[in-house]
Amino acid sequence: MPDKDNDDSNDNKTSDDDSDSEDPKLIGVFVGLLKDGDWFKSNLKDDHMYFSESAGHGKTAGYDCITTGGSPASYFWFKQDGDDITVKYSDPDHVVSDGVYKTEHYTVDRLKSDYYVNSGQKAEVNGYVNKLKPLSELGN
Repeated sequence: MPDKDNDDSNDNKTSDDDSDSEDPKLIGVFVGLLKDGDWFKSNLKDDHMYFSESAGHGKTAGYDCITTGGSPASYFWFKQDGDDITVKYSDPDHVVSDGVYKTEHYTVDRLKSDYYVNSGQKAEVNGYVNKLKPLSELGN
């Protein structure tokens, strides 16, 4: 895969992909629907779905996340670089404390074609975006 950072680093933006980036919350909703739609929708309905920008550290430094705020296994980490979305989550084949993550790549175009095509889908997804709570509210 080509290094997109080098391709875009000479643009007049201070951040490499600002002009091509989607709302991180929108990407978070796409990730939630893709990875476990029932889990995502159920927790969102119960007001237990949180979002944070750049909350990661260590292997997830610079990543945004959606989570129920429970165990580390309830976190889906993601980062957009142009059209590429990198998703990390605890590998279910390992103990969470091992810190082993699965990493997957998707494209913004693919996620939009799956979840954001017609006005009904857009309205549904935008409603989900609006229901995400900031991670800072966890435990309040």
